[in-house]
Amino acid sequence: MKKEQLTIEEALYGRIQSTEDQRISYADYMETVLYHQAGYYQKEDTKIGKEGDFYTSSSIHPVFAWVFADYFDKYCRDHELPFHICEIGGGNGTFTKQVLDYLKGTKPVRYREIIFSFIDVSQDHLKTAQMNLSDHENIKYYSSLSTFQKDNIGFKGIIFSNELLDAFPVHVVEKREDAIHEVKLTLDKWYTLKEVLDPAVNNELLQWLEWSGIELPEKHRFEVPLKMMNWLSDMAKLLKSGLVVTVDYGYKNDELLDPALRNGSLRGYLDHQLIENPLSYPGQMDLTTHIQLDALIKKGGQLGLQNRYVGKQRDFLLENGLFNHLVEHDNRNPFSEENRLNRAIRSFVTPGGISDAFYVIVQEKGR
Repeated sequence: MKKEQLTIEEALYGRIQSTEDQRISYADYMETVLYHQAGYYQKEDTKIGKEGDFYTSSSIHPVFAWVFADYFDKYCRDHELPFHICEIGGGNGTFTKQVLDYLKGTKPVRYREIIFSFIDVSQDHLKTAQMNLSDHENIKYYSSLSTFQKDNIGFKGIIFSNELLDAFPVHVVEKREDAIHEVKLTLDKWYTLKEVLDPAVNNELLQWLEWSGIELPEKHRFEVPLKMMNWLSDMAKLLKSGLVVTVDYGYKNDELLDPALRNGSLRGYLDHQLIENPLSYPGQMDLTTHIQLDALIKKGGQLGLQNRYVGKQRDFLLENGLFNHLVEHDNRNPFSEENRLNRAIRSFVTPGGISDAFYVIVQEKGR
């Protein structure tokens, strides 16, 4: 007899009630509402694009992926590496398809040489991606990083992620009366989730704060990205030679301590609307935080990942040939492919546009 699947509420309540003090961390909460079998990333609904809850740069136009395809190709050629691209958190496969379509149409020899590994923990994403990528045979699909690691010991190539790290579970802390407290979650008498502040006792959390050098102001809330740190350690162990390329929105340490961020950066997105309370709509909306750029770079250096590039997405795209894709034409139809392409290119470089929010971080190993 098939076991009935828990609802997200049942999974949350069970997790809380299984603890000695009836409290869980925000990291536990995010892990449950995002990645549980009934969580946001596992549900069979459109999550990305116009019909979903948020856009990515790949949703704007394929030219975003074209620039990265050329960058990947050149780097692997210049460094005599296998043309092996691994995308982690590939979602519905849009970026992968745009890269492969572009290479097939413009560089058929390189297209035949490429190996593309696609990793996503969501079974819904994997199913959708496989349908979207059915025209391409040179793709291997994985539902976990550990499975990919077993098949690719001593990996050489490029590891790519776009808006992956911002969805990793984080611990939330707050400074009160000159002491660090962890913000935890429990249930009130009506079985509604509520926050409580406990003196921080998690050694890994406290050690990370000391390592980061961040001194929180009084009543300032802050997200501690322990999972991001562990993920980067996994990347450093996996990668023998090549790049870790991360595209995401984030802040540097001085920005994180700005009074405007005194309540932290953990937010939800539902139907393209920002939801300030992360406890709203559990399992029904995306949850994200701005990644901590200085921590990612510092930790990478300690792991042997050398910093090759850190800059705004706009600058990276411009420096790597975005304008090469502009086309001259006399087509007056505003919906023509030529006009759509040129408009998209302008949107990627216009101040205040999507590229203002994103950074590209390129870390290298093996040179």
